[in-house]
This record gives sequence, C-alpha cells and structure tokens, in this order.
Amino acid sequence: MSESWSCFKYGMVGCLSLVVLAVAVPLILAVLVMRPLDRAIDTRTELEARHGTQDSYVPPLSGVPSADRVEAFLEVRRALAATCSDLQRAEDGVARLEAFDDRENVKKLEVVRQALSTTRAMMGVGPLIGSFYDIRNRELAAVDMGLGEYTYIYILAYGTKLAAPEEGPQLLGSEATNARVRAALRRMLANQLAAVETSGDDRGVILDALTAEVARLEADHEAVPWQHGVPPTMVEALLPFRERLDAAWCGATAPLELMINEKRGLSIESR
Repeated sequence: MSESWSCFKYGMVGCLSLVVLAVAVPLILAVLVMRPLDRAIDTRTELEARHGTQDSYVPPLSGVPSADRVEAFLEVRRALAATCSDLQRAEDGVARLEAFDDRENVKKLEVVRQALSTTRAMMGVGPLIGSFYDIRNRELAAVDMGLGEYTYIYILAYGTKLAAPEEGPQLLGSEATNARVRAALRRMLANQLAAVETSGDDRGVILDALTAEVARLEADHEAVPWQHGVPPTMVEALLPFRERLDAAWCGATAPLELMINEKRGLSIESR
C-alpha cells in the first residue's frame, strides 16, 4: 500500500509538472515574442512619422539609389546577420532531420539527438522573429532610412533571387512577398512614374521601361518589380556593391524582410 501511494504521489507530481510546463512554456515564449514585436510597432510608427509609409515612398527619378543609401542599406543588413544565422541553423536542423527519410539503417539514437536539437532550435524561432523586426526597425532609424526605401533597395538588390525561391525545407516558407507587400511595391513604381512624368525630364530613367513595368505589375499582382531583369543603369549602379549585397542575402529571413507588424486586438499580426 505504501509503495502504491508513493508511486501515485510521484505520478501526480510528474503529471502536474507536465501541465505546468504545457502552460508556462507557451506563455514565456509569447512574452519573448510579443515584447520585441511591440517595440517594432512603436519604432515603425516613428519611422512612418519621419519618412512616410512603405507604399508612399517615391524612388529616385533615375531609379538608381545613391551610393550612401546603398551603404546605409548594407548597415541594416549587417545588423540582421546574427538573426539570419540563428534562423538558418534551425532551418538546417529541419533539413537534417528530414534527410533521415532517405537513409537506410539509421541509428535511432542519432535520430533522437537530431530531433531534440531541432526541437530546441524551433522553440527559439518565435522570439527570433520578434527580435528580427525590432532590430530591423531600430537599425533603419539609426541610418535614417524608411521602410519604403529599404524595401525598394531590397527588391533592386535581390529581385532575381525572389523570382526563383530556394529549394529545400524552409521554416517560414519560400515567398518573400505577400499581397500587401506587392501592392506597396506597385504603388512605389507608380509614384516614381508619376514623378518622372511631372518632372518633364527622365533624368536617366528609361521611361518606356518604367511605363511597361508599371503596366506589367498592374496586370500581374503576383509579380514584383524588375524580377525579369533590372534596367542596365540600375545594374551598373549596384555593381560596386554586388559582392557585399550577395553576401548579405539571407534566404531564411527573406519572408520577414519587407513585412510590417500591426496590433489586432490582443494579438499582433505580421503582414
């Protein structure tokens, strides 16, 4: 009887511990995610007050960002490198776990170890996402760049990569743009075209190419600007930075790069 009671007690302790963990862990993770997202919303509000909203940005009439703005963009990319590495490790862990499906005579202990490692990495993904937006917005403020300008340079720098998403397991999906972001991009090019037409001087812009690109985007809402080829003047302008831009690319964070966060009741939505 004593032994049975002892087993019952320890069993109850074990069950209660699992219940506490089941409740506490999600709450802790939610706090770790929500705090940086709250900060990111505040910082985005400040950015918009200074630079306007993402879709109100008017690209340079020539379409070519100046060298100092590309350098500012690269500063933001450098600040995001650590988050990229952390998310990439989690993504690689998922890939290694899935690779067991194609192997024969797999040791169970090896699978268990990889599963535990991947689980630990996955539990940290939520806080990393919140941290990503917080860091991005703070760094944009530090270099005096709005989200619209960042988005425009990102598309110029990585448009061809976005047109051909990477293969293999991807934690956050393969799409770097959603319907809202693509609508913002269409508006940006429409803003640029209107500014060029108003100026009466193309100032180096291939006006026909810009007009055709705006028309293409309006006809295909799944497309992103210049994904089939950036105009030569823009390519040449980025050539001195090409190596560093390519090194700063991160496929793991691509689905986060251009999104914004907004409060929806008690929750925060990334869109």
